[in-house]
Amino acid sequence: LRGPVIGPINRADLDLSQNGLGIRDAFDTKIETFGYTVDPENPYRCFYFQRWRAVMEKDMDAYGQVYPATKQQAEMPVSVFSVVWTPEGKIIYEQVGAVVDRFEGNTQGKAAVFGLLHHAGIKISASPGDGVFSFVQRLGHVLGGRGRSWSRQVDVPKWWVSKSRGADSTDEEW
Repeated sequence: LRGPVIGPINRADLDLSQNGLGIRDAFDTKIETFGYTVDPENPYRCFYFQRWRAVMEKDMDAYGQVYPATKQQAEMPVSVFSVVWTPEGKIIYEQVGAVVDRFEGNTQGKAAVFGLLHHAGIKISASPGDGVFSFVQRLGHVLGGRGRSWSRQVDVPKWWVSKSRGADSTDEEW
């Protein structure tokens, strides 16, 4: 799985990070998925859209820092996702969270998990190539703990050739 500033990350590491951030316990999240479209150039890739809405019903304990419940609805902008699978039907790659219209919703253009964090009060300004955020991610990766922004190299598929991790700039050779 790869997003604008996360990954490559496997599902187990993603779950660990989301649990460490306290998102699942704090938010009642509704995800609307729609608009499935097979890529006309790659029959093994499907694009689709998601709209996330959530109410922060409980306090969020993000790695020991508690953010009080807002009881307000967060509306994230619509985002486009894609999934790629093998001819045998095995999913091998997911791309997540590319915002369609950053002016939609009430999370300042942040989608999915970053939108939830923004709503809780964690105002992360991150985009691909953001050196400061990339450094923070690398520090968190080294320290380990209750989550990470990308999986360890041994847990990344061998076919994944990009050396870019998290918010790093996209590799030139990619």
